[in-house]
Amino acid sequence: MVCASEEASPFVRDGRFTIMACAGCGLRYLDPQPTAEELAALYGEAYFARQHPEQPGYDQYLEETENHRRTFEHRLGLLPSPRDGGLVLDVGAATGLFVERARARGWDATGVEPSAWAAAHARDVHAQPVVTGVLSAQGLPAASVEMVTMWEVIEHVPDPLEELREIRRILRPGGTLALSTPDAGSLVARLLGRRWPGWRKIPEHLYHFDRGTLRQLLTQAGFRVDAMHYVPLIVSRRYLLDRGRDLLGFRLDRWGLAGNLAAPIRVNPYYDLFVRAHAT
Repeated sequence: MVCASEEASPFVRDGRFTIMACAGCGLRYLDPQPTAEELAALYGEAYFARQHPEQPGYDQYLEETENHRRTFEHRLGLLPSPRDGGLVLDVGAATGLFVERARARGWDATGVEPSAWAAAHARDVHAQPVVTGVLSAQGLPAASVEMVTMWEVIEHVPDPLEELREIRRILRPGGTLALSTPDAGSLVARLLGRRWPGWRKIPEHLYHFDRGTLRQLLTQAGFRVDAMHYVPLIVSRRYLLDRGRDLLGFRLDRWGLAGNLAAPIRVNPYYDLFVRAHAT
């Protein structure tokens, strides 16, 4: 997908799945890829309310709603200001919170989300215009969108290059693509090795990008990258402590570090890579 090499070596194994490392460009990808039926079954309500750290998905997604809003407000500050009639499409919109915040900023924003449960939650609970489905099935006119966003989505897409080419088609010339994804080449990932949480996202993360492979992919799809840097997340202290427990194996709150567990805190793990690019 990124290079022409057909050589790859196993990097991490988990059951019938193996994360392979391309010998040519270093892209890491899941083999075998889950079937369409497996992916459809994965992203139900349980994905947003997992019961165990080893399961796919999120354990506090709905509880962190206000912090998702705060995170998206920060992301909007990294993006262009709204234009009259400018349409924003959030691909992988989940429960519609970025669409909500973009509309509050003055954008004509809408979303598309493959999880039927999450898209329904966006419409029924947050009253946001999020349709159920995938981008390729929407049949949007060429050059009809001002900006496309993809927050922690591209690593889930079965064919990222084709997805990016479709985004390039629907963007107006010079339109903006903004995305975020875990950086598999980050210092944190390299220091933690196979303990890095990104390698545990099996089978949900189909690809693991670093700066080089992501830039190559965007260039192939017709984009020019103009910003690439790490961005913070805003989470509750409880969420942060739970992630520390999952990684380190012990509870930090026993050391008196918890404070108000519901209080928001901005953290930068230095592997959540933000990319802003323009259609060439």
